[in-house]
Amino acid sequence: MNQLLAIGVFLFTYALIVLKPKKINEAHAALIGAILAVIFLLKPHQVLEALGISTQEMPVPLITTWNVVIILITLMIISSLLDDYGFFGYCATKAIHASGNNGHRLFLYTYLVVSSIALFAGNDVVILTTTPIILIFCKNAGINPKPYMYASFFAANTFSIPLYIGNLTNILIGDSFGLDYFGFTRYMFLPAIAAAGVNYHLLKYIFRKQIPLGFNSKDDFEVVIKNKPLVTIGLAVLLGVIIFGGIANYYKVPISFVTLSGAVILLISERRIAHRLNRISWNVVIFVIGLFIVVKSLDASGVNSIIGELVFTGLSDNIFIATYSMSLLSALMCNLVNNIPMTAMMLSIIQQANLSPSMNTAMGYSLVIGSNLGANFTTFGALAGILWLESARRYGWNTTMTDLLKIGLFVTPIALLGASIVLAVELSFSG
Repeated sequence: MNQLLAIGVFLFTYALIVLKPKKINEAHAALIGAILAVIFLLKPHQVLEALGISTQEMPVPLITTWNVVIILITLMIISSLLDDYGFFGYCATKAIHASGNNGHRLFLYTYLVVSSIALFAGNDVVILTTTPIILIFCKNAGINPKPYMYASFFAANTFSIPLYIGNLTNILIGDSFGLDYFGFTRYMFLPAIAAAGVNYHLLKYIFRKQIPLGFNSKDDFEVVIKNKPLVTIGLAVLLGVIIFGGIANYYKVPISFVTLSGAVILLISERRIAHRLNRISWNVVIFVIGLFIVVKSLDASGVNSIIGELVFTGLSDNIFIATYSMSLLSALMCNLVNNIPMTAMMLSIIQQANLSPSMNTAMGYSLVIGSNLGANFTTFGALAGILWLESARRYGWNTTMTDLLKIGLFVTPIALLGASIVLAVELSFSG
């Protein structure tokens, strides 16, 4: 009975997230689902476990949710400061202007600059920053923005793969599997490069007739850095977080201590604490916490164990087949339940599957690939897709779900294959 009730609560929560009745947003939907789970399905100690707090029944929680949430909030503070003072926009406009009125060079530079920003700031930030710049430039230059918009979208979701702190799903997976911080990048960098290469060349082929050889740019749109000393501090803090995060991970210190220290330095330096805290996407924070509680109800009722048996029964011992299967499955599941709940659910399922240590690690890294690249199928796959479309619509551009799905179904399975093959080769040699 509890299993059916847990499934019902999960499906009801998902329906609220997708359908948004009476303007209920994702945070409200997850909160409603969490309240239902607490009332009808979870014991007090299970609620604490869902929040990453040790209990007598589970001394080591599957995920230290509190750590993940603090990392999320503090990274939002760091990236929003750099964004607000024009650093990311400045980099984007410089790269676009460097194209020299060459459409193919503009396509390449768009892809490269979005990839570079996404690597350090995450896909959400780069999409919000570069979308207006691309659309304004293309409008003033009189060229079709579609190839460049798709290039930026795919690049953002691909280059959030390599860093442990590059995406919320990366943090969740790294925390749950206890992955080494710098080892994460060592294993994920080349798969990301493989996927990026596939995406770039296939997208360029798809849009070959829409990318002009040349154009006459009348663009005078420029972004300036508003406070260079503060931006310099912000960049130093970002670099420090990336480096010291690895050191903290090595000494088993929660990475949130490092990101929190960096955020505090910036809050003190800027002296606009209320404004900076207001720039945090609190709805995303509530969404994440609520989903963890809902997913915990699936775990506590035994639903995840059943799903795990179905998923991993007959899983091939061939590392190539196993990594691609998990990457593809998780990527497709992103578009059923969004990449954050998908990741939270799959973590529990994989950890209960009693896999060998080497296969367990392989499944963890495969999940990283799928949870990031899965966002390239539809706009429902990740928050970045929703932000991309909403931001573009404000500047008068739109794309259909059919268009994105057709392109995603053609490009993404091949990108997943490329990334999975590289990962499997790495794991084979390291094993």
